Amino acid sequence: YENPYVAKLIQEHAKTVSEFVKRGFPEAMKNHPVPAAKNDNTKTEYIHPKIQKYGKVVALPAASQQPRAESKICVDLTKGGAADQLNPAIEKLARYINIYEGAGKTPAAVKIAVVLHGDATLCVLNDDAYAKHFKAERNPNLDCLHELHQAGVAIYVCGQSLTGKGKQSEEVVVFADVAVSALTSLVNLQADGYAYVPLLK
Repeated sequence: YENPYVAKLIQEHAKTVSEFVKRGFPEAMKNHPVPAAKNDNTKTEYIHPKIQKYGKVVALPAASQQPRAESKICVDLTKGGAADQLNPAIEKLARYINIYEGAGKTPAAVKIAVVLHGDATLCVLNDDAYAKHFKAERNPNLDCLHELHQAGVAIYVCGQSLTGKGKQSEEVVVFADVAVSALTSLVNLQADGYAYVPLLK
């Protein structure tokens, strides 16, 4: 055969048939992937169904474990990041929103609450406080956090961590709430039926 890929397909098919003859019906029940073409130019199509600039996802309407409507998630976020860049864990929250909005067969309503503490505490500082603390121009996390807020995500920061890092409630952006502690927030949210999802590293 002049086309090497076609020849490869025939070879793989012959192997599969041989295994079927050898092992019988159980072999036929297995999934036998088709070899990828070397020059396959198919590109993955990413979408942003809710949060437009962050958290790209792939639509998988035929996949198992579809997003379930009325799910509730509390995210335990302690991961830090470079002071001049968006914290990747915060962008992952945008991906969670986009998964429920458009990665499945149909959009599924979801409630998400995030509790920031540890190395993630200062991500919720307003621009002035952040710039002063990190000697930076601005807080690179605020745009994504504001998008999350507008999408309905409840944002809490641990008051104990905030105080421990020498900051005041007045230095936190207005769309984030200062909680007594991360501990009480996570316990209360789980008591209210929220599933616990850690973003610790």
